Amino acid sequence: MYKLLKHKMPALTGKGRVFSYMMFFYMLAAGLISPVFAEYLKEITGSESYVGVLFSLAYFITFVISILISKILYKVSRLILLYIGFFGMAITYLLFSLIDSAGFLIGVQVLKGFFIAVLFVVIPLMIRDYTDDDKLSREEGRYYWFINLAWILGPITGGVISYYLGIRSVFLFSMLILLFSVWFLRHEHIVSICRRKNDETRDLVKNLKRFFNKTTFLQAYLVDLGVHLWYIVSVMAIPLYMISSGFSVMAVGLVMALKVMPLILFEKFIADHAKGEGIGLSIRNGFIVMVIALIAIAVVNDVYFSIGMFLIVSLGVAFIEPIKETYLFRHMSREQEDDLYPIYATARQVAFMIGPVSAGFTITYFGYQVLFLLLGFSLIPMVLVGYLISKE
Repeated sequence: MYKLLKHKMPALTGKGRVFSYMMFFYMLAAGLISPVFAEYLKEITGSESYVGVLFSLAYFITFVISILISKILYKVSRLILLYIGFFGMAITYLLFSLIDSAGFLIGVQVLKGFFIAVLFVVIPLMIRDYTDDDKLSREEGRYYWFINLAWILGPITGGVISYYLGIRSVFLFSMLILLFSVWFLRHEHIVSICRRKNDETRDLVKNLKRFFNKTTFLQAYLVDLGVHLWYIVSVMAIPLYMISSGFSVMAVGLVMALKVMPLILFEKFIADHAKGEGIGLSIRNGFIVMVIALIAIAVVNDVYFSIGMFLIVSLGVAFIEPIKETYLFRHMSREQEDDLYPIYATARQVAFMIGPVSAGFTITYFGYQVLFLLLGFSLIPMVLVGYLISKE
């Protein structure tokens, strides 16, 4: 059975592209629950602050597992890890549809954090491994294009399902989508996936020093941190903000989908054309747009204006997202990736830990306008990082 799982892999239009397809269905499932998840947590816990804590709890677990998973990558087939990730996430969504107490909710969030770490470390590495270096930027653009397409379809569908069938039914539909994702791991085409061996050190402390002592890795880490800080705050805060302003869950789903449209429209073009120093300029300009839009939301206290600015923030993200890992892999060899990429992946988890807790506290005591103001100022250092990258 192990050998069957080890060798059974799909090959559709390209060896790396199939992992983008898998991520599409994973993110479609996540997008389905995005309009309702924060409200679901609030109904059970009773406070925006607790919502932030529960969001962060899952990603604290993901942070820890992302660091430790480098040792697992040497010993376990990546394909088996993908099976664990997809089936595990399906189980967590099933549990979300059943539980109604904060205690059980904490346990399920811990499980969710583990399975997220598995998927978000393994899938990007598989895309890297099965994509030629000169096509990596283009393939990364396709990868994020599929993710963002899921984030258009998912929130709209989730809002409709919640409106007609209730919040908990959304989790069941998400579970079914994740189970369908497993089909891509059973495609009839067979390619060999072997455990790769290398002589690089596997000591965690040494790997951390190797990563953060290199300026290019640190800059890539900060860029990823900045993008995901906006992402997690938007997933948590926008639904709560709109519902508190009198919008329905269906309207929330529509807005969550619309804010992804700039990514769909521009990321593929940016990924195909960003070369050399253009990568740094694109990152710098993207963060400038994000900072200006977020500060504008804080200054103009109008929900409809804010919705328009959310689209502008996404436009800024479109200049950054499809090329940020291309910049990383330009400086990280394939021999280093098992040891060092999991450390890079913790940038996402750090953002997902500090973002929800900070957002929940800020919303509770200061309001949404202060939240967006603080978020805007927190991204200003990323503008400098983009400038430094452009000067390399």
